[in-house]
Amino acid sequence: MSKHHKYKSYGPQYAVTPREGLTLEILAQAEKAGAKAGHAVAKEQLYRSIGNSSALNEQQTGELLAAAERAGAAAALSAARKVLDKTLRTSFKHYQHAPAPASPVDPPPWAPTETDSYAETYEEPLAQHVPALGHVEYPMKKVDQHVLTITRIERLNDQMVRIMAGAPDLDGYRSNGAIDEYVKVFVADSALGLVPPYDLRDLRRRLPREQVPRSKSYTVRWIDALVPEIAIDFVVHGEPGTIGHWAGTVQPGAPLVISPSRSKSSVSLNADYYVLAADEAGIPAISKALEALHPESQGVALLEVADQNAMFDVKHPPGVVLRWLSRDGAPAGRSTVLADELVSLPLPHSRIGVIAHAERSAVKEISRVVQRWNLDKRATHLSSYWTLREGRMRR
Repeated sequence: MSKHHKYKSYGPQYAVTPREGLTLEILAQAEKAGAKAGHAVAKEQLYRSIGNSSALNEQQTGELLAAAERAGAAAALSAARKVLDKTLRTSFKHYQHAPAPASPVDPPPWAPTETDSYAETYEEPLAQHVPALGHVEYPMKKVDQHVLTITRIERLNDQMVRIMAGAPDLDGYRSNGAIDEYVKVFVADSALGLVPPYDLRDLRRRLPREQVPRSKSYTVRWIDALVPEIAIDFVVHGEPGTIGHWAGTVQPGAPLVISPSRSKSSVSLNADYYVLAADEAGIPAISKALEALHPESQGVALLEVADQNAMFDVKHPPGVVLRWLSRDGAPAGRSTVLADELVSLPLPHSRIGVIAHAERSAVKEISRVVQRWNLDKRATHLSSYWTLREGRMRR
């Protein structure tokens, strides 16, 4: 970090006057305070995560703290520059030995003496001339999209595919370490020739709605930082133009455009017995939760699929029973197999944790069943992953 930085290393580039030196000192202190604040906030969150299986290892913890320091320093530095720019409106002047201008003007108090001369004067805001502090060049613009390249595609069953994509340093993507980590996937019509990352605000202004890149949230299945590579599972469905159709037709070499990492809740995995339920859209998130459980965990996972041929390998603790529930031809979103199975489910007399992700109406039915169990609300994590709308194709 920049606490070891010495401004005298910039000496050969320009002359630093007392006023400019004070400005640089203010910016350095702002950067240092921001880094300290970012580190403290991240550390507090890490302490809160202790006790569940989503805790990070030592290397991941170090990377998270370093990223928090950089973000805090960049935010504080940017704010300080804006304040200084508005109040001082001071410009750095680059001096060099050159003939004096033909029509000299009265120099300001901080200008060089008469024995010095200057070639040109820059009257731009201070913020544009302050050199980057520390050893990291901080981005001044928020990153909204990361552009990866699809490397492999694995078909899990007739309805689901796993798409793996990578890029050097994952194009800056950083995992938040949450069990329910997800991203928005952006897909554009290839016939339009749009190049990612997409300026959605500009595209919405000048393109018809149906031609604007579509986006939808998907669970991050896993991340391999060594390759580096990220994996996302997709349900294949819909007509051309939908993300589900794109997932079933895309080929390696195509771009995968995703948002920064997100999460909705901090799922705690500290129950004695787990009940997990999901349809195809929620299976990736439930699969990730199963892999995060302690190897000695006990419970049952109810996975709704179109038919018995849709089953595929899902890693899970030996003590957790996997039950694949077939809709037997019923359309997705119109089945009650998950709620029906929960009603007749025998439960042990112990702490029970419930995680369910499915279509909106199915989650409502599941919620009604779970309410009868009189569980601690903090032990239940129910969320609707999609909504069945008649006459409207899902994205």
